[in-house]
Amino acid sequence: MRKSECVNLLARHLGVRATRLTSLTQRLAEAGQLPVSSGPPYPDLEPIEIVRMLLVGICDEGIGAAPKTVERYCGLRCGAIDLETALAHALSRPESVLAAHASLRISTGDHPQAILITASPDGLREQVFGEPSFGSVERVVTVSGSALAAIADEISQPDAVAA
Repeated sequence: MRKSECVNLLARHLGVRATRLTSLTQRLAEAGQLPVSSGPPYPDLEPIEIVRMLLVGICDEGIGAAPKTVERYCGLRCGAIDLETALAHALSRPESVLAAHASLRISTGDHPQAILITASPDGLREQVFGEPSFGSVERVVTVSGSALAAIADEISQPDAVAA
């Protein structure tokens, strides 16, 4: 999936303006966090790059801050795994993102935290990334299971997006 296709996919399912996400994505590319191409053939995005676009779109802290936003949220840890890796793994496996149960909840602020709920063979799995913040002002963003499932389904079938 190319960046422009991913922008449209994420804008559609996350309720983010495509023009805003395009600007944020361009800033990530300039910072070396997404691939850059001067013409065909355009590279397909890796799952981790799709996660970067998703996180910068929902945690938007400004265009100039886009690279730092990605570093901040992708680097949140739950034990030995970071949010970037866990979310990329989940989105690469549509069966782990059940519309009725999965979700991603991110608390922004001085001490960001993310909670990712996915399905596993043993049942639902809740992973908490980062430490809870007490007493600080924060914004909470939730991506529903149905939005995550739709994104995962379309990522796994890139021809459906292009059609």
